[in-house]
Amino acid sequence: MNSSLLHPPAHLPPEVALHVSQQAPAILQSTPATIKPYTLNSLWTAAETPELWSTYENLMLSCLRTGDEESARLCIGRLTERFGTSNERVLALAGLYDEATAKTEAELNEVLKSYEKILKNDPTNTVRRSPCLYLQQIAH
Repeated sequence: MNSSLLHPPAHLPPEVALHVSQQAPAILQSTPATIKPYTLNSLWTAAETPELWSTYENLMLSCLRTGDEESARLCIGRLTERFGTSNERVLALAGLYDEATAKTEAELNEVLKSYEKILKNDPTNTVRRSPCLYLQQIAH
């Protein structure tokens, strides 16, 4: 496993982030698409590790940073499958994906409205407070 994938991509130099995102198809093919924890079958399948989920998260962010929307979509799909659509971290990553892939200002405004709705329902949800700022950080 590429050790760069265990570190947040905002701290990766652009050339390393590009190299990581170029490896995305091979990494996604060599890692499990789904893991159902806590079942009898999980005793004989790939082990669930925090590193696997960090890899998917950081790979997704590197792919967004370099424009590989398809690999980013696959990563967020795997995280969503495992943790669900209401997980705060998955919500934040899905929001970042939606922001990065918005093609028009209207689409981006819809993403921002979804953030407002989430904060209205749960004002303590700090994961979603500044996703735009996060994207600005990784863009530089």
